[in-house]
Amino acid sequence: MDQFKNLYTDYKHKVYFFVKKYISNNEDIEDVVQEIFIHLWKHIKDLRNSENVEAIIFKTAKQEIANFYRKNKMILASSNDESVLENHAEEIPENIISDQDISTLQSLLEKVPAKSRDLFLQNKVQNLSYSKIAEQNNLSKSAVEKHINKVLKFLKTNFQQFIFSIIFLYFI
Repeated sequence: MDQFKNLYTDYKHKVYFFVKKYISNNEDIEDVVQEIFIHLWKHIKDLRNSENVEAIIFKTAKQEIANFYRKNKMILASSNDESVLENHAEEIPENIISDQDISTLQSLLEKVPAKSRDLFLQNKVQNLSYSKIAEQNNLSKSAVEKHINKVLKFLKTNFQQFIFSIIFLYFI
């Protein structure tokens, strides 16, 4: 109990401001922060043996942020009720990516090997699963995964961190 109390005291503000970078609504931020600490509470025994607690905390935060956007994306996609759409509309920022950002992304994708780029676009633009892409391109599922991860790593290191984070949260 004391270990969790210390963990919470040491990281509550850091986690809150980290989540605030990705979510604008204060109630949603508080909900996500709560989910992060609930997850950490459930796995506190694993944290005792870990050398890098901070890395685990922020990895958990990223996962919970992604879960938040996935959940809200599903709510929006499955709902025909306009009032639900209106309630969640402020959570999806308008003009997430500017024309210049799209141009930058396109120019970066041109630098990636053609095969990797094609597999990446099949997954991210056409929403094909790794299995389906592997089947269509006569490759193993792990080969497809490696190609796509290579492109993601390239984009992450060469594209603005903020834009990549938005792409990650909305499209992955």
